[in-house]
Amino acid sequence: MDILCSDRLHRTIKLELDEGRARNIDEAQEIAARYVLQIDVGSGIAESETRQAMLLTTINAAHRAFIGGVRVRLQEEGQMSLGWAEGLKVSKAVEAYGGKIVESLEFEHPTLVIGYVNEKPPGEIVLHTTWEGWSGGIVEEEKDRLAESLEFPLAGMLAAALGVSEAFQNVRGYPVAGRRSAGLSLWDPRCDWRSEPAYGEPCLYLPNRIWLVGLGHLGQAYAWGLGLIPYEDHTDVALVLQDYDIIIKANRSTGMLSSDSSFGQKKSRVIAARLERLGFRTTITERPFNTATCRSFDEPGVALVGIDDPAPRRLLEMAGFDLVVDAGLGSGAQNYLDILIHSFPSGLSAKNAWPQEPPSSVSSLVCQPAYLELQRQLGRSTELTDGEIKCGIIEVAERSVGAAFVGCVAAAFVLSEVLRTLVGGPRFEVVDISLRSPHNPQVARNTRQGPPVNPGFAVARSQPLDAPTFRR
Repeated sequence: MDILCSDRLHRTIKLELDEGRARNIDEAQEIAARYVLQIDVGSGIAESETRQAMLLTTINAAHRAFIGGVRVRLQEEGQMSLGWAEGLKVSKAVEAYGGKIVESLEFEHPTLVIGYVNEKPPGEIVLHTTWEGWSGGIVEEEKDRLAESLEFPLAGMLAAALGVSEAFQNVRGYPVAGRRSAGLSLWDPRCDWRSEPAYGEPCLYLPNRIWLVGLGHLGQAYAWGLGLIPYEDHTDVALVLQDYDIIIKANRSTGMLSSDSSFGQKKSRVIAARLERLGFRTTITERPFNTATCRSFDEPGVALVGIDDPAPRRLLEMAGFDLVVDAGLGSGAQNYLDILIHSFPSGLSAKNAWPQEPPSSVSSLVCQPAYLELQRQLGRSTELTDGEIKCGIIEVAERSVGAAFVGCVAAAFVLSEVLRTLVGGPRFEVVDISLRSPHNPQVARNTRQGPPVNPGFAVARSQPLDAPTFRR
C-alpha cells in the first residue's frame, strides 16, 4: 500500500508524526500546509552576489520545508549574476527556485528581509538577513545589520539558512526562535559574529579539485554552495561525484538539487548535469565508499563527505586524501537541527569519531499516536499480513527527519574549512552546532592537521571596488 511507502514521505510531515503533534498522516499534512514563509526583497540584490546567494538559498531551502509555500515581494527588478541564476531576472529566479511573487505580505506569517526595504514589512516575526565578510546571520532590527560591504556568498548562504531555520522553528511553536539575533562566523566560529575578527581575510583564490562523497542531503548542499562561489571560470574546476543511489520523492524535501523531474534517476548523474551547466568539469563514480576506494595521484586530494553510515566513515583516512571534511546531521525529531563537522587529519581519528553504530530510537517512535493509528488502519486491510504491517511501520519510522536549511549551514562550514586552507586561516578539528541554540557552537582548533595541504586553486572572479573580499 502506498501509505507505507517511506520513499514518498515528506520530511516535514514525518516531523509532525514523530513529535506526536498529529494523530495521523492527514492531520500532519493539514498542520504542515499552514507553514508559509514570506520574503521581502528590497534594493541592492543585483549589485551584491552575497545578497543573491541569500535570496536563492532562502527560496530553495524554504520551499522544501514550508509546505504552505514561499511568498516573495520584490521592491525592484534586476538581473542575477550568480552561478545558479546567472542571466535571469530576479523575478524569474524566484519562480525557478520555488517562490511565488506576490504584491503584498500578511501579518500572520514570518517574514525574512533581504536588502534594503522602504518600510517595516508585516509579519508574525520579521528578521533581516545580514553579513560582513565571512560572518552571516539575522537580526530583528534593520539598524543592527552588519556593514554588508565585504562580499562573500557563502556568508549569504549561511545567513539565509539561519533565517529559514528561525522562521521554521517559530511556526512550529518554539517561541524563542525568530525573536532573537543569531549568527556565526565561517572564518572563526569561536568569535562573536558581529566583531571584526569574525569577518576574516580576503579570499582571492578558490579550490579547484574536490571529491564529493555522497550526494544526498549534505552532498547536494555542498554542490549548491560550490555553485554560489564566484569562480572566474568554472571550467577550471574538476569535481569527482561519488554516489550509487537514486533520487526518491522524499529526497525533494531535503536535497537542494532534487526536483520532481529527477525522481528515479541516479543522484550522481542529476548532480553532475546541474554542475556541468555552470561549467564545472565532473567525473562520476557510482560505487559505495569502502576499502576499495583509493584516490589516485591525479585525482582531487580534498574530500567533502556527506554520508550517514558510520562504517564507511571510519575508513575516511585510508583512501589517500590530503584533507577530509565530514559533516553529520541529527536524524530524529529532537536532534534534526544538530550539525557535527570533523576534519582529518587531526588529533581525532575517524575510527574514534565513529566507534560504533548509534542506538536506534525506532521503538519509541512507533508508540507515537500517528504510528499507532496507522497500525490500526492497516490492521483492517486484508492485503497485508501482521508481519508486513509491522515491517512497513518500522521502515517509515526509521527514515530520518531532515531539513534542507540544516544541510546548508553545514555545507557553508565544510566549504569554508577548505577555503581557509588557501588563505592561511584557522583550521578546526571539530565544529558542533545546534540550530536550536546557534549562539553557542562548540569548536576545537586543529593543532595536528598534518603536512600543508595544496588543494589546487582557481582565481576568484573580480568584484567591484566596494566589494573587496574577492577582488584580485
